[in-house]
Amino acid sequence: MKSKFFRLGLPLLLSLALLFTGCNNNKANVVATVNGDEITRQQLDNRLNAAAKQFGIDLNSEANKEMKGQIEQGILDELIVQTLILQEAEKQKLTPAKEEVDKEFNEIKASVGKEEDFKKALEEAKMTEQDVKDNIVLKHAYTNLYEKQTADVKKPTDEEIAGYYNNHKQIFGTPEQLEVKHMLFAVDSKEANIPKRTDKEALEAAKLALAEVTQKGRDFASVARQLSDDLGTRENGGSYTIDKGANTTDPAFEKAAVALKPGEITKEPVKSAYGYHLIKLENILPATQKSLDEVKDNIAAQLESEAKQAKFSQYVEDLRKNAKVDNKIAPETGDSSKK
Repeated sequence: MKSKFFRLGLPLLLSLALLFTGCNNNKANVVATVNGDEITRQQLDNRLNAAAKQFGIDLNSEANKEMKGQIEQGILDELIVQTLILQEAEKQKLTPAKEEVDKEFNEIKASVGKEEDFKKALEEAKMTEQDVKDNIVLKHAYTNLYEKQTADVKKPTDEEIAGYYNNHKQIFGTPEQLEVKHMLFAVDSKEANIPKRTDKEALEAAKLALAEVTQKGRDFASVARQLSDDLGTRENGGSYTIDKGANTTDPAFEKAAVALKPGEITKEPVKSAYGYHLIKLENILPATQKSLDEVKDNIAAQLESEAKQAKFSQYVEDLRKNAKVDNKIAPETGDSSKK
């Protein structure tokens, strides 16, 4: 099974801390071995706690017990892969020299500011200076190994670039768009700060608001800011953009908006799944389409990057297949990472 970690690529790898130091390497503390190198429970817990903090999840609650196990296995898998990369980079003499690591470390330290600011940042991240240096080694090990293993990947041909463009034209343009302003009068809203209205009450409120703009001549946006139940658009006067034909809004809403001419307001409230709307069409933006010449360089870069990622993912999979990996906390069945 290909590692999702590597399909996501270098930016994700570099955003994660790998903690090597401060561990008691007794056998009970080891959660995996990779060609004899040990990964400790402390390393795994440090990464697990960082993930929980990042996403605001209480992984110690009973409700999140199953989730914790899944995240733990995913993180351990990442640590196993990182260890394989470091081992291979060291074997091929692709790790950075001490002077290079020290230079980058000092640059990072200087960018933080004062010495006490750097120490505070380390404390908050639960890292040591050595951890930072280890991460620098990992970063360069990955980069150097990646570049070496993908150096022979060929650039995409003109035919491949054109084929990608023709099969994905929609992502290089925009559909016709309708710029509208609208008011919503919700039916049976569950929002705490939205009036609780029946269908009949919502329709009546919409008709009264319609009279405000069509009979009394009040500005549509001003009335929307005062009366609309759509909290997402109320503050900007009900402004909303529809991608025509993209099925990203209620069908009844889009049908009513399409029938208008710029400047027109729906003559009656429009019923949608959310309640009743008043819609004013402000502007129609024509569809756009970038030419192949405009985007071919971006396509070429993307296809080359994808080819390199695919090759390196396979390279890492081969490393793993040929490695002696003992995942000591893998499930008893159905786990392909235990070897």
